[in-house]
Amino acid sequence: MQIDGKVFYKYLSISAQDTLARFTNDLRIMVEQAHRILHLAQRIQEAMTASEKDALTKARETELRDFNQKDAVFEKVYKFKADHVAIRPHFIQNTSIHLLSPVTDEQIDQVRKNPNFKESDIFARGNSKMVLLSTVTGGQIPVLERNVQIVQAQQNSLIQLRAAEQSTNDPEAKKKIQEEIEKVTESLKTNADFIGKTYGIFTNNIIFEPLMGDFWVALTKEELEKYLQSKQQASGSSPDKEKSKTETAKAKKD
Repeated sequence: MQIDGKVFYKYLSISAQDTLARFTNDLRIMVEQAHRILHLAQRIQEAMTASEKDALTKARETELRDFNQKDAVFEKVYKFKADHVAIRPHFIQNTSIHLLSPVTDEQIDQVRKNPNFKESDIFARGNSKMVLLSTVTGGQIPVLERNVQIVQAQQNSLIQLRAAEQSTNDPEAKKKIQEEIEKVTESLKTNADFIGKTYGIFTNNIIFEPLMGDFWVALTKEELEKYLQSKQQASGSSPDKEKSKTETAKAKKD
């Protein structure tokens, strides 16, 4: 996968919801600590006095020792060291998610009247109850996220426009604002209807709950060269042949 000129490699695929949640949290802790260690190293270089440098060095050594101990456990669980990826560009790409919405007991009673309702669609999350709106997988996820972001942006725009309408006393300005409100409202209705029909969402209060995901890490220049060489050797093709295949595939798409 290529993003912003960087090539990302799939390090890990996680198909269990609990494991994905734990991995996300464990990785966050390791990344935050790795950046603290880097920050301490920078402060050591900038230290003005010997005593300040000594104190920062001891603090960095303590953080580094703790990081290495955690990283040993991390490697046993996930089969790679966080040290290899913590300060490199990386991201988790959800490949399956639940769309949930908080509901009251009264709303649950209403939902149960739906002939397609299943009791397994009600989830307990802490002190709240959630109803499953939809399960979204694969390439539909980024499309849904963009659509939701558009709707949320339009909702925020409406709030600002209505506030501006109330605050102005200029008839001409008020008229222009009202026209803009009509346009945004119509567009918002269209987008909201599309999301409702496509994903079964009937509420603005949506919670995305990841179920499965892939962990991607940006390759270094050396790693990318090795990866391309291994692919070429495995396929028995030369770089020129690979380039020719790519150009042929592109021509077919065009």
